[in-house]
Amino acid sequence: MATADPRERVRRALRTSLVHAWRRPAAALSSDTLVKLFHWSLAAISVSLCACTVAPSPTAPSATITADTLAANDGFEPAFFRAFVQNAYEAPGRLEPIRVLRGPLRLYLRTEDDAGRAIDRITLETTERTLIDSARIWSGEKFGVVQVERGTRTREKVPGWITVKWPSTSLGDRCGRSTVGVEGGVIELNASGACSCGMATAIYPRLVRHELGHAMGYYHTDHIADVMYGEPIPITACDTLPSERERRHARFAHAELQ
Repeated sequence: MATADPRERVRRALRTSLVHAWRRPAAALSSDTLVKLFHWSLAAISVSLCACTVAPSPTAPSATITADTLAANDGFEPAFFRAFVQNAYEAPGRLEPIRVLRGPLRLYLRTEDDAGRAIDRITLETTERTLIDSARIWSGEKFGVVQVERGTRTREKVPGWITVKWPSTSLGDRCGRSTVGVEGGVIELNASGACSCGMATAIYPRLVRHELGHAMGYYHTDHIADVMYGEPIPITACDTLPSERERRHARFAHAELQ
């Protein structure tokens, strides 16, 4: 019997589950990390990006930055800032403490999935390049990536590192998930082929930027122009860069940390 197209499997699943998918509980990466889940689906002309659950994190808040302390800055939008760094868009009644990673960053990119299957060269190169280019944006231009290692091990829970993993078991209808603002955090990406957005790489670049945004401390926003937007986007937007307001507020978030 021929193997079903991964995209067709996603379409069939979505016909019965898309309405409730973003509320579906999912296991956290571990019991002591803050997890955001990044949900993806291929419909006729859109990719759906949704959040799911978070788990408690022991990571301390970053400094004492608040929207009130930054309100006097030109171009500062308090409502957006609270959504961007405190999860106010999805949980306005329960703001998260601000947790943005301080740099510089080091990346450990696993070269095989959890079952030992090799990740293809194009996917590894595209993912690495996208992470390096995006880290400086998410840091408010304060720091970047100073070291990249590839291998079959991990740097999980090692301060200063983010480990990129490729689960061998299905993430369901999600393309990735990440810890949020956790030192020694983890990004998991679905390299099954269902998350390519029609590109040569198994993982489309906007997904990588989105998950790195979570890993560095950011949450979902309310506008399609934002990389951290968590609702359906056009397929033509699979390689977009962070918006001007995301860049501006990343600078605000890091302004008092250096």
